[in-house]
Amino acid sequence: MNKHDPGGAKAPTYVEVNPNVADETPEEKRIWAKVSRRVMPLAILGLFIAYVDRVNIAVVGSSMRESLSLSPSVFGLAAGLFSIGYILFEIPSNLAMDKFGAKIWIARIMVTWGLITVATTFVVGANSLYVARLLLGIAEAGFYPGLLFYFGLWFPAKRLARAYSLFQLGIPISLALGSVLTAQLLRLDGVWGVHGWQWVFIIEGAAAVILGIITLFYMANGPKDAKWLTESERTVVQSALKAESAGAHAGGSHSGSALMSVVKSKAAWYYTVTFFFILVGFYAVTYWLPQIIQERFTVGPVQAGFISALPWCLSAISLLLVSKRVQRTGNRGPTLAVVLIVCAAGLAVSALTGSAVVALIGLCVAACVQAGVPLLMSFPSQHFPGAQAAVALALVNSVANLGGFVGPWLLGVLRESTGDNQAGLLMLSGSFIIAAVLALGLARQLRTATSVVSTNTRATSTD
Repeated sequence: MNKHDPGGAKAPTYVEVNPNVADETPEEKRIWAKVSRRVMPLAILGLFIAYVDRVNIAVVGSSMRESLSLSPSVFGLAAGLFSIGYILFEIPSNLAMDKFGAKIWIARIMVTWGLITVATTFVVGANSLYVARLLLGIAEAGFYPGLLFYFGLWFPAKRLARAYSLFQLGIPISLALGSVLTAQLLRLDGVWGVHGWQWVFIIEGAAAVILGIITLFYMANGPKDAKWLTESERTVVQSALKAESAGAHAGGSHSGSALMSVVKSKAAWYYTVTFFFILVGFYAVTYWLPQIIQERFTVGPVQAGFISALPWCLSAISLLLVSKRVQRTGNRGPTLAVVLIVCAAGLAVSALTGSAVVALIGLCVAACVQAGVPLLMSFPSQHFPGAQAAVALALVNSVANLGGFVGPWLLGVLRESTGDNQAGLLMLSGSFIIAAVLALGLARQLRTATSVVSTNTRATSTD
């Protein structure tokens, strides 16, 4: 554990076992494809439902504000409080997953956040909504970084980058399809005397509970417990992981010592601050997008929900394009900076234009920030070995999610004080610019690591 000193003078050690996927035998490729088909779909579906339940408040926001008499600042605060609960319990949740096992803990997370989503049906005002959003963040804490760590139990480093990108693709897809699904559920308004926004929480929360139960029976804690692998297939998977662990997983057990090592790392905090400024803009756009569209186009909440899917469809496409470019060039830091500058420009255009159509185009461009998230998260996962990687992912993701509180809340406050979204959108544009400047220093932080698992052969030299 103590051998990992990010501030030390020791040169980085790059551990690459068959670093090129093309070097694999046909049998190895078949085995990894089988692992992907078994591991990835459930994870992506879980992420889909997680983001639907996390941000469905965006689509139902105007209906809830009218029904519960909520001001813009109250709605922004309620939306952002999710991130506070998430921050406080992210690392403890990740540590608990190591104790109880991935299957039990991830299933527990799903069932808990599903029940709290259903319970949000019964909020009656600002205070009860605050509590519900805070509890939702606590319940979901640990899910995203927990799955990132779970992938590390299945895939060698050379395949992790692709797994992360595929997993990340579930976010814009969930935001796009989730907007359409939630808008459709709003049409149930009045059925059995229940508001449309209440039906949203009931049905979408129940989906998480059901998936959590399925996870408990379907998920394996690792290759050793996977009954769907033959003995020879299990040997190939475990051998690939063990070959890397000798040089890369010097991080010790998933414990308090790993936590302290990561917390003392300046690089970990650099990654965290960069991600914070990204999330300030991302979550503000996510939570306020349907209401901004509703006002610009003078449409109802159902129509706004459908239109809100467009930016996230473009975001999914940009995620694929950026991922392919990085696989080809390895320039993660500079590419991330370019993505953020383009997104900043989109927000600025949306803020300053008088055309609703041009404003929507600007918001579509801004939503492409999602393409930069896997680039950012690849740095801490590559920087820290073994258990430190799990803790680092939890630290970066949890503390940076403070941006998920600051962004929506500030946009709500500025919207209430100025009467429009211009000042708020310009503020978010500035947040992306700050993140872009910091992105240019990510490679320098990575070079301070004493042991680096290379997920991309070129990335070790061209970042």
